[in-house]
Amino acid sequence: MKGTVTGYTWGNPHVMMGLEVKDDSGKVAKWDVGGPSTARMAGNGWDKNTLKMGDVITAIGYRFTDGQNILRLQKIVMANGKEMFLYGSR
Repeated sequence: MKGTVTGYTWGNPHVMMGLEVKDDSGKVAKWDVGGPSTARMAGNGWDKNTLKMGDVITAIGYRFTDGQNILRLQKIVMANGKEMFLYGSR
């Protein structure tokens, strides 16, 4: 999903992000996006300055099965096309 970063908390046990995502009709939905620990993300090039409020990213992951607007993040694609992974080294 493509959205605007509204929050980025670099802390354990999970790094968390807030996203505002517009649907096809223009309606905005708020999403909570979670990653792994800071250590795991740092091993893939992330740090506390990787994202800023207002950044537009594409978040790729898995939505919670109960339908909540929560995404377990696998990677993001920055506005410039750079891919940032969360698990494993790529």
